[in-house]
Amino acid sequence: MRSLLPFLPLFKQAKFPLFLGVVLMIGGLACSIGLLTLSGWFLSATAIAGAGALFNYFYPSSSVRGLAIGRTAMRYAEKIVTHDATFRILAKLRVQVFSKIIPLSPAVLNRYRNSDLLNRLVADVDTLDSLYLRLIAPFISAITVIGMMTLALSLFNLSLALLIGAILLILLLIIPMVFYFLGLTFGNKLTQSRSLYRMHFVEFIQAQAELLLFNAQDNLQQKLNQTEQQWQNYQQRESNLSGFSTSVLMFANGLLVVLTLWISSNIEFAIEEYRLAFIGLFTLSALASFEILMPLGAAFLHIGQVISSAQRVSEIIDQAPLVQFDGTETAVNFSNILFDLKNISFRYPERQDIALKQVNLQIKPKQKVAILGKTGSGKSTLLQLLVRNYDPILGEIHFGDKQLSAYRESTLRQQICFLTQRVHIFSDSLRNNLQFATTTPLSDKKIMNVLTQVGLPNLAEQGLDQWLGDGGRPLSGGEQRRLGLARILLSDAPILLLDEPTEGLDRETERQVLKLILQHCQNKTLIMVTHRLTAIEQFDNIVMIDNAELVEQGNYTELYQQQGYFHSLVQRI
Repeated sequence: MRSLLPFLPLFKQAKFPLFLGVVLMIGGLACSIGLLTLSGWFLSATAIAGAGALFNYFYPSSSVRGLAIGRTAMRYAEKIVTHDATFRILAKLRVQVFSKIIPLSPAVLNRYRNSDLLNRLVADVDTLDSLYLRLIAPFISAITVIGMMTLALSLFNLSLALLIGAILLILLLIIPMVFYFLGLTFGNKLTQSRSLYRMHFVEFIQAQAELLLFNAQDNLQQKLNQTEQQWQNYQQRESNLSGFSTSVLMFANGLLVVLTLWISSNIEFAIEEYRLAFIGLFTLSALASFEILMPLGAAFLHIGQVISSAQRVSEIIDQAPLVQFDGTETAVNFSNILFDLKNISFRYPERQDIALKQVNLQIKPKQKVAILGKTGSGKSTLLQLLVRNYDPILGEIHFGDKQLSAYRESTLRQQICFLTQRVHIFSDSLRNNLQFATTTPLSDKKIMNVLTQVGLPNLAEQGLDQWLGDGGRPLSGGEQRRLGLARILLSDAPILLLDEPTEGLDRETERQVLKLILQHCQNKTLIMVTHRLTAIEQFDNIVMIDNAELVEQGNYTELYQQQGYFHSLVQRI
C-alpha cells in the first residue's frame, strides 16, 4: 500500500470535483436505499390501512417518486463528475511521469525497451484510475451511508438500527480485507503478464516487414499466443474471484435480511398498529444495504493490480538521472580550445568493459575532425560525452573556458547539433520534421532546396505537408538518413556532431553529401564519426581510436607518413 502514497497528493489538484463526486455518490446511495426502505413501509402500511381507512398516501408516494428521480440524477451527475476529475488527474500524472522520464534519457532509459516504456506510460497509469473511482470514493461513501442509515433507522428502533449498522461496518472491514489479500496473490502476476503481452504485441506489429522477410512470423506469433493465454488465465482467475466476492456478499446480505426479519418480528415498535409496516421497513432497508458493499469486494480484489502498476510507474519516476544539469552558465567563450578532454575514462552503467580509457584530445573552433576506428572501439561514446548524455567516470571535459558540467542544458543544446546513427522521424508532417532543426522559421523555398541537395527531390515534389507517420514508415532507410542530413544543413548551431552520416548511402551520393556537409561547416566546428575514408583528406584532424584508447591523431599527411594504424587502414581499404 505504501507504493500508492506518492500518487495521493495528485488529488489536491482536483479537490472540489473529487469532493463533489463523493457527495453525489453518497446522495445516490442514500436515495437508492431510501427508495427501497420507504417503498417497503409504504406498501405494508397501505395494505394494513385497507381500502376504507383514512391514510395519507400523498407524502410517501411523492417521496418515492422524488427518491427515484434523485437516484437517477445523482448517479448520472456522479459518473460525469468523478470520471472527469479522474481523467484530469491522470492527464496531470502522465505529464508528471513524462517530465520525470525526459531527464533519464538516454542513460537510464536505455535499460528499458520502448514498448515497455509505452506500456508503463499508458496502461499502468490508466490502471491507477481505480484508486479513486473504485477504492477511495466508494469506501468513504459506504462508511457515510451506513452512518446515515443507522441514524435514520434509530428513529424507529435504536437497538435494531445499531445491530444492522454494526453488522454492515464489520462486513465493510472484513470482506474488502479478505479480497485484498486474495487479489495480492495474483495481481502482480496479472499486471506483469498484461505488460509482457502488450510489449510483445507492439514489437510484433512494428517488426512485421522483417518477420515476413525472414519467415519468422509463426514462431513469434506462437510465443505471443502463449503470453496471451497466460494473461487470460490470470484474468479468468480474477473473474472467478470477482464472482465469488459477489456471491459472498449476496449470501451475507441474505443472512442479514433473515436476521433482521427474525429480530424485528420479536421486538416492539412505538406504533403497534403499523408493526408489520415497520418490519417491512427494516427488512427492505437491510436488503437495500447490499448496494453499499457490492462494489467494494471486486474493487479490493483489483487493488493488487493497482499497487503493481503504481510500483511499475514509480520504478521509472523515482530513478535519479545519471547526468544532473545543475550548471548556471549561459554563454560560451570560444577561446583557442573548444573542447579539451583530459584523461577521460568511461564505462556504461551496469557494464564491466571500459568504453573509453585515458583519452586526451583538444578540438579547436571551426576545426574539422574525423574520428575513425573499428566497431565498438568507443567512437560514438566520445560524441555521447561531448553532448553530456553521459558524464565520464574519470577525467574532465572543458567546453570553452569552463567545465562542460558548468553550462545549462539549454545552452549546450543551442550550441551543438547531434546527428545519431538512428534518425528519428516524428509522426508529423515533412515540414515540421525539418522545422525543429532550428528556431528560425524556415521558408518553403529553403526547405525545398535542401531536400534537393540531399537527394530527395521526389519527396519535395509530394509537398511539405505530407504526413510521414510513426517512425517515417513510408521512407526507406536511406531516405531517413538523408532527411537527418537535411536537418543538419538547416541547423544554425555552430558545432555539428555527426555519427556515421553517410551510412547506407552509395559512393556517389556519399561524396555529394560530404561535399554539402563540408560546405555547410566552413565556419562551423565539425566532428564526424566514420568508417569510410571518402574525403578524409579534407579534415583538419583525424583521430584514431582502437580498443577504447586514442592511438593516433593528426592530419592526413602526418598520419600516413607515420606508418602506423592509419597507414595500415588506408592500405587495407
